[in-house]
Amino acid sequence: MRNRSKIACLLLLTSFAGSTVSVRAGNRRTSTDRPDDAAVTAIIPLKIYRNFLVVAEGQIGGVSETQNFILDTGSSPSIINARLAARLGLSTTPSKTTAVGEAIPIQAATIPDIELGPIRALSLPVLVNDLSQLERDCGLPIAGIIGLDVLSKSSFRLDYDTSEIEFGPASHEGIPVHFDARAGIAVAELTLQGRPMRLLVDTGSEIVVLLGGNFAETGRLDLRNTAQRGTSLAKENTRLQIFSAPDILLGGQHFSKDEAYVVPGITDPGFDGMLGVRALGFRALSYDRSSETIFLEK
Repeated sequence: MRNRSKIACLLLLTSFAGSTVSVRAGNRRTSTDRPDDAAVTAIIPLKIYRNFLVVAEGQIGGVSETQNFILDTGSSPSIINARLAARLGLSTTPSKTTAVGEAIPIQAATIPDIELGPIRALSLPVLVNDLSQLERDCGLPIAGIIGLDVLSKSSFRLDYDTSEIEFGPASHEGIPVHFDARAGIAVAELTLQGRPMRLLVDTGSEIVVLLGGNFAETGRLDLRNTAQRGTSLAKENTRLQIFSAPDILLGGQHFSKDEAYVVPGITDPGFDGMLGVRALGFRALSYDRSSETIFLEK
């Protein structure tokens, strides 16, 4: 798997908001049995932790029992827990991710198949990572993190209020955001404090994060330092910065956020930061496969 730049900076924010890692890599075509949205409707119950982290049951090749998967629109490709990869006897190959300006080694693999509701993806390229800390945070075993590389195989509606995801024809209610199938991500165009920005739509967090390296200057944001945080994928001396975002304009609607974050030194050519879906109070997220569009519903 040839990786593009992948964002691991949200690991830095775990102690603030329990965020999962958002990553991005070069996509590769996979063999899939893709459902016909007009013919297939299925509803799967969800478990939602900390009011934002979405967990659903699915199955993975070689394991008969159902497994817990986090559904994360900010991750592409999907991620498999290193412990499960070892159990399946998967052959892994070295890959790399980038965090705080440094290349970090990680493993990649191909899983034979994965099923979630009517979706079945075959020969799926994934990253392999130790998710034990995430399991401790949630208090349950986590087999992996399913991203839009898998979820985009069917239209669906993820409802936080009812704790359900429904596969099938999707409504077009809410603020539209284009899904880039080639990159495997959905990026919302908005303005923050009057400045145009492109933020990754991310169900894996409940915060707004800007990549400081994407901006020549951030003085207009009235930044304040926070405590130093570090993880195995980041330098211990990384200092986050916090600011208030009283005016966020998205899809013609105004939002505000008392606390948003800047991570210094992180850059990405595809987007300027991450927009946690729950950060602005959205109660549902829909995806229409025919138009490759995500809709954010208040």
